Amino acid sequence: MTFSHAVGRWKRLWLPPADDHRRRGAGASARCLPLSLRVCCLALPTALAAPLVALSIAVFVASPWIDQRLVWCEWVGLAASLLVIGRIRGWWGELWTLIAAATALAIAFHWAPQVLAYAMNAEPHVGLLATAPIVLWDAVRLALPFWFAARIVADPLRAWLPAALLATTLEAFMPAVFPWKLGYAQIAWPVLVQSADLFGPEVTTFVIFAHAGTLAWLAHAIPRMARSEGRYDWAPLAGQRVSLLALAVCLINLAYGLGAMAYWGQEIASAPTLTVALVQANPEDEGGIDSLRTITKRECRATGDAPDLVCWPECSGGSYDTSLDSLADPDRVADLSRPPHKGMRPLEKPACPLLFGGKIYTGHPEKPRVLHQSAILIDTSEAILGCYHKRHLMPFGEYVPGSDLYPDIRLHFSMQDEFTAGAEARVLTWDQGPRLGVMLCYEDMIPGAARSLVQESANVLVSLINGSAFTAPLTLAQHRLLSQLRAVECRRSLVRCAATGETCVISPTGEVTASLPPHARGALVAEVPLLESTTLACRIGPAFPLACGAAAVALAFHSRRAFR
Repeated sequence: MTFSHAVGRWKRLWLPPADDHRRRGAGASARCLPLSLRVCCLALPTALAAPLVALSIAVFVASPWIDQRLVWCEWVGLAASLLVIGRIRGWWGELWTLIAAATALAIAFHWAPQVLAYAMNAEPHVGLLATAPIVLWDAVRLALPFWFAARIVADPLRAWLPAALLATTLEAFMPAVFPWKLGYAQIAWPVLVQSADLFGPEVTTFVIFAHAGTLAWLAHAIPRMARSEGRYDWAPLAGQRVSLLALAVCLINLAYGLGAMAYWGQEIASAPTLTVALVQANPEDEGGIDSLRTITKRECRATGDAPDLVCWPECSGGSYDTSLDSLADPDRVADLSRPPHKGMRPLEKPACPLLFGGKIYTGHPEKPRVLHQSAILIDTSEAILGCYHKRHLMPFGEYVPGSDLYPDIRLHFSMQDEFTAGAEARVLTWDQGPRLGVMLCYEDMIPGAARSLVQESANVLVSLINGSAFTAPLTLAQHRLLSQLRAVECRRSLVRCAATGETCVISPTGEVTASLPPHARGALVAEVPLLESTTLACRIGPAFPLACGAAAVALAFHSRRAFR
């Protein structure tokens, strides 16, 4: 192969069509590609270059979800996508972008088929069939920002902004079964996610695109400096305001993170505390309920003074009629309950209030009109102080999407029970006690669930989790990762009591301060700070992603007008 042929092959692979409105961007794309990537493209056959680049990007994007310390890998993966933005426009480039996105999601969430099969009580192949459209849907959500950027800008150094604006908007408003956000991969470095208390969790994705945009600019600037022996011509940079904006976003976010962690560290140190015992044991295992009781009694004896609150996981109690107001009378409990665990009293005469997960029904026990997945709070006399009904149900595990329109679709999913979503963000409390904002399992991944509880005066967030379907430690860690930012957004302590893990305490700065090993039976006793202030993110809700959506539309109209 001659040198001219090799150069021609590389240009055909990576340079966009040389039409008039994209000619300037094509040159920028060529200059910005890293040298190592160019060498690979020259050496590989044309048919292999695109798959290799797509696979490499997918691996980098997925890496932080496998090992959360690899925060920088996602920056590199997104930066590489920006650098080849000129080849994305058109069906061929968009197809490979979609393939890269689907591959990244398949790597990051490879456990999903097994979990969905367990939740649906179905065979493994059914879980795989249910996972495929979910991954494809999420892949479209991941690929759309790059498709959008490729159609309105040609310069890779400018592409991060339109991609960031659309990604931020889609993450807030495009529904997803597993509501992940790209920015969650930065939680391992807490200083980078503190701005979530200003603009919500979506701002972390905006910031991660700013990091990618900065890396893309460095990939452009550093080789030019090397070739000119350190004498880089900074004059053209004055025109690259979008690159300067990316760098400014990164620096401002870092400065705010450092200041916020110092400020909230002082607030946490001076705040009143709640002593909570989180008991981890799987109630679905043989002897699981007895283990919960034994560990609870042992922990109360070991500490001398009982903790202020004991928490058990989701599904650790029975299924009770809505009219039941106390669990102290065994006969009444037996009359007003239903299988499984008919007549169950979780803990007789507890030494302190007990919060556990159960079910509340209305109607006939064998076929109730309404069945809620609930958190139930009882006092030392076993009186029911309050119930919270789960408002955000797990798709395919607790309800079948679309069953309201097509009731027969339920026949294809053999779930044991189908639940009704609760309607109220009810805060649970007792005399002089903390105000508990309770979430059940899937809900701790939903930003709006935590925000609404804080708006109803909750000063601590509590998540009760079953998680029996999550057998791999990685799956448990990712569930915690998807929930961890709730503490930062609301500046509340988040305590998670799980059947199999991760049972942990997350501080209002987003750091895990104490935890139990996955799949271990035991209790985690911790002092949890109670904070009262309301963050800007809780006040404005999804205002930031709405503004990003408006900016993306304005940018698209401006680009179209400039083209004309």
